Amino acid sequence: MKREQYEKTKDYTKALELLGKFVEEILAGDVEGLRTYCFDELSKFIGDIDPDMTLIMKAIYIILWGEIYDLKFENMGPWNMEGTYAFRGDTMNSFGSLIGKKSKENDFAYRAKLFGADKDLELWSKIKEFEKTYHWVGNFIIIPNRSTIKYGINGARACYYNSNDCEGMRDYFDWFLLAIKKYQDKIKADDNHFTKFEMQLNRNQEYDPAFLDISKWEKRFFLEDYFENGQPKLLFCTPLKRRLLITAERKYRQGESYYQDQEYLNILRDYLLKATNVIKYRSNKIVDFLKKELQKKTRQYNIKC
Repeated sequence: MKREQYEKTKDYTKALELLGKFVEEILAGDVEGLRTYCFDELSKFIGDIDPDMTLIMKAIYIILWGEIYDLKFENMGPWNMEGTYAFRGDTMNSFGSLIGKKSKENDFAYRAKLFGADKDLELWSKIKEFEKTYHWVGNFIIIPNRSTIKYGINGARACYYNSNDCEGMRDYFDWFLLAIKKYQDKIKADDNHFTKFEMQLNRNQEYDPAFLDISKWEKRFFLEDYFENGQPKLLFCTPLKRRLLITAERKYRQGESYYQDQEYLNILRDYLLKATNVIKYRSNKIVDFLKKELQKKTRQYNIKC
C-alpha cells in the first residue's frame, strides 16, 4: 500500500492520535522527551507487557512502517501457536542475553557479575546506564513473527527456549540481518535447502526478497550502523561462533564452550559501546520522523514540534 493511502486508514489516524496524547500527557507536550524516554516505565504500571509491545509502541510502529506491512493494531501482538498475530515488536539489542536481566531467580546483571564487571566502576556505570537506554524507542523495531517455534521469530533468533529446534544467534541483531540476507540469497538462487531458522523465516512472506529486499532495510528501518555498501555486516567484533559460548562461574568453566574473564569483558565493552551508539542514532532518526508526522496534528494537541 502506498504511504498516502495508508495515512487515510483508521489505524493510522488512531496511531497519530495516541502519539499526540502520549506526548501531551506523558512528555508534558514536548516530543523531544521521546528521544530518551525509557519505555520500561510504562511496563511497570501496565503489567506483564514487554516495553516493545505496549499500545503506544504499536502506534509508533504504525506511523513509522505501517504501509510496508499493512500494520493494524489487531495484527500486532505476542506469539501463539494459532498465529493470531503476524507481527510483534522486537528489542534489537538485548540486555539479558549477554548481561543478565534481574528476575526472581537472578540478580541484576548476574552474567556480568560472574566475570567481575561489578568491580570495575566505569564499566558497571555503563551497564546501569544501558539498562535504561536499551528501552529507548531507538532499540525497537517491528518484525514479521509467524513461526512454529515458541515465541516466534523473536524467540528463534534468541534461541534460549528452542535450542533443539533452531540454530541460535544469541539475540544479536547484526547476526539476524545476516541470516535474512543468506535466506534471501537462497530464494534468489532457487535453493530450498533451508536451515531450521530459515524454515521459520519462510513462514513469513515479508522476509522474501520480492517483498522487501534486505538492502532496503538499511534506510527504511534506520539501520545504517548494521550495513556497509548496501549489505548487512557484522557490527560487533566477536566472531559468530564465539557469541554462543556459555557464561558461568569460574569453577564451572572447563573446556572451550565457556567464556573466560578477559574475553567476556572485551565483548561486553564492545557491545555496550556499539549498541548504545545504534540506539541513540535510531532514537533521533525515529523522533525526527515522528515530529514531521505530528506537525499534521499540532492544532489538535498542545505539542511542541
